[in-house]
Amino acid sequence: MNAAPGRQALLEVKDLKKHFPIHTGVFSRVSGHVYAVDGVSFEIRRGETLGLVGESGCGKSTVARVLVGLYAPTRGRVVFDGIDIGTLGDAARQPIRRRIQMIFQDPYASLNPRWRVRDIIAEPLRTHRLCAGERELNARIDELLTKVGLAPADGEKYPHEFSGGQRQRVSIARALAGTPDFIVCDEPTSALDVSVQAEILNLLTRLRRDHVRADAG
Repeated sequence: MNAAPGRQALLEVKDLKKHFPIHTGVFSRVSGHVYAVDGVSFEIRRGETLGLVGESGCGKSTVARVLVGLYAPTRGRVVFDGIDIGTLGDAARQPIRRRIQMIFQDPYASLNPRWRVRDIIAEPLRTHRLCAGERELNARIDELLTKVGLAPADGEKYPHEFSGGQRQRVSIARALAGTPDFIVCDEPTSALDVSVQAEILNLLTRLRRDHVRADAG
């Protein structure tokens, strides 16, 4: 379900460029640049889904990392809900970080192996102070685990105790914890077995549909 035509874009990317310097020699001089992203523009309205399609190495993941603030753009603008987030400092960006979340390609690499799943999901809730106390925090964690198809008891486990598909469900629960307005999915099924890719895609489709219904209501 797409947003109504003419509605203001939630995200506008204008002539985005990201160039990485090539350092060579003893003094690590810059001898050139890798043009990972070189002039990308698009916009997304509330309720819309946009897919970036391209061959491996064409810059899709780089665009994703710029959108969530992991990379600073070399040129161009990233405007989220009317705010040019490329110009924000760390303190001013903090509220935006809650509203834009990311699901990474490799669910194991993106989860802290020393933390229990409950602590992983609790981190954004604590960081952004979204729960009044431990009882509300634990109830929210249980709700998120159930929403992504896991059991509340799974919160006591560590990431290595799950399959790849289950770890990606944990990553999705963590992304949803801050009630974001926008989620960037960086090929969230590419590191998974073919047998579970459809399950994760169906889960993401259902969550998107439920979110759109909630907004409409």
